[in-house]
Amino acid sequence: MTITRAHIRQKLGELPRFRLSHLNTPLEPLDRLRQTLIDEGVSVPNRMLVKRDDTTGLAFGGNKGRHFEFEIANILEGGYDTVININHYHSNQARFIAAGCAKAGLKYHIVSLDMVTAPLTGNLLLCKLMGAEIHRTPAEYGREVAEKIFAQVTAQGGKPYILPDDPFVEIMGTIGFLETGLELEQQLETAEVEGAVRFWGLTGRSIAGLRFYAKNRGLDWRATAVQYSPGNVEDFLEVTASRTGQVAEMFDLEIGLDETDLTVLEDYRGPAYGVPDDRTIEAILMVGKAEGLILDPNYTGKSMSGLIGELRAGRIDPDETICFIHSGGLPQLFAHVDRFVD
Repeated sequence: MTITRAHIRQKLGELPRFRLSHLNTPLEPLDRLRQTLIDEGVSVPNRMLVKRDDTTGLAFGGNKGRHFEFEIANILEGGYDTVININHYHSNQARFIAAGCAKAGLKYHIVSLDMVTAPLTGNLLLCKLMGAEIHRTPAEYGREVAEKIFAQVTAQGGKPYILPDDPFVEIMGTIGFLETGLELEQQLETAEVEGAVRFWGLTGRSIAGLRFYAKNRGLDWRATAVQYSPGNVEDFLEVTASRTGQVAEMFDLEIGLDETDLTVLEDYRGPAYGVPDDRTIEAILMVGKAEGLILDPNYTGKSMSGLIGELRAGRIDPDETICFIHSGGLPQLFAHVDRFVD
């Protein structure tokens, strides 16, 4: 039996929530990018769209604004007063937690891993501006630093919370993108999009959440996820199946995802996490010149390089409508300025 939109709305409404984002985000055409590719002689679908989750608003926007509406509420429900986070120098997640903590009146410590001598710019600079206490350390000492902060805050009478230790963190993004599915279904109907839709994004909770929504709604929505860092595809698919299974149980949904529900591309991830290759730089420049749309070198630039590469290779069904998920990440563009300076 197909799950109704009303059922999903009801279940979302039952969860604690702390509003952070400007929703709904726009769905826009990519007509000039499409024409640029046609001028190259590339066969392209009749419609190419972009879901502008870079416009969620808080702290330069991005898809994680949706995720952390549920997580900040979860933290407040638990009575915590201090959040301790562990993540990489390039982390968008670290920026959103800083913003959410500022809005909610929580103290915030970010244990920033690796690149300890890199300039304070991009996401880490924004963390500083939003009141975060920054602790820069090599990755192997991250947990030790976090536990030391935890002990200090506890000794001072605070109630600290180490973010990665909470299992809810693993599913909040999937939950947030069930709501995005509601938005997109209505937006695609309004735009009179017919036939199969292929959502194009990054390996993670967001693209999985959309495919999960479609599967329970009986929609012909397909999903391609581009890797942005090294990792085992089978592990990603296994974790995704586990997360969607948990959310299916929470929301009384029919089914979760399995390994056949997502197409994962490994060839566009570049040399390492946070390191763009020439195809990523080309994609950022092409989209900027064609659409006035800014992508970032760590995430959406890699995703777009995959879309452009697969179109050029003739591996995308021209009868599908492409919907690119712009998940934000813009502050990290400035951490790679050297790649754009002649």
